[in-house]
Amino acid sequence: VELDLQADQQFEQLIKQFKKIQQQHFSLPLHLKATLRPYQLAGYQWLRTLTASHFSGILADEMGLGKTLQIITLLLANQQEKFVVPKTSLIVTPASLIYNWQAELTKFAPQLKVVLLAGSQNERQTQLQALAETKPDIVITSYDLLKRDLKQYQAVDFGFEIIDEAQYIKNPRTSAAKAVKQLSSQIRFALTGTPIENSLSELWSIFDFLMPGFLGTYHDFRSYYENPIIKDQQTATQKKLKQLVSPFILRRLKHQVLKDLPAKTEQVYLVEMESKQQTLYHAQTSLLKRQVENQSEQEFN
Repeated sequence: VELDLQADQQFEQLIKQFKKIQQQHFSLPLHLKATLRPYQLAGYQWLRTLTASHFSGILADEMGLGKTLQIITLLLANQQEKFVVPKTSLIVTPASLIYNWQAELTKFAPQLKVVLLAGSQNERQTQLQALAETKPDIVITSYDLLKRDLKQYQAVDFGFEIIDEAQYIKNPRTSAAKAVKQLSSQIRFALTGTPIENSLSELWSIFDFLMPGFLGTYHDFRSYYENPIIKDQQTATQKKLKQLVSPFILRRLKHQVLKDLPAKTEQVYLVEMESKQQTLYHAQTSLLKRQVENQSEQEFN
């Protein structure tokens, strides 16, 4: 969108403040049960910088580089310094990862009070109703359960709202995407190793969660960015979009941080088959052998 802007004194003060924050070094929280690698420390500084400026963002490090640890470090720092209120923060993740998040929080920041909302409907309702009294530091739930309990979550004001595997909201029309966008939260971060898988609309949907209106409506985004970039191959428009979103996306690939990673270790374990497994294996082997023996040379090739 082409805008004619004039910077007033308040805007100039905001830019000065942002530059000042960018130069600031944020201390690591006390009693973190981990040693951050250099790129993870840089990621933590980036998260703190955006938070201090009241911005949200996408932590898009490649899988295996420790996005979870960087977020846990941020949440632990907030518990100690209280730079974002309310106290309670929400983590929304695929159902297969909720216990992994719980385990990682226990491992790296055991002093954080964590509530896992993954039980029966009655159990979840009881826990949700008690949040105002228990005031946990972290609430963890899944996309599916959030959709079911959305009305109760809408009654809660969260400090941070973290969504893991953010490709779950790449389609803005899905109920998962609509649910995470309807909650009240001060700062939002999206974690994903694949910020764009198939189309630029996925990027728009994630930013619509992070900072609604930042990229305009999807109709505007498609007209001004997606169609010119995809259909017309306009490199100038692509560069313009990159400049617009890059301050709010942090992505590191494994080959870029190889020096910071520990040496690869391999362990080989020999496991003997149980009787039923062995019987099934031999049956499949015999079947395959008969099929091969009865094939012509042409069929075999």
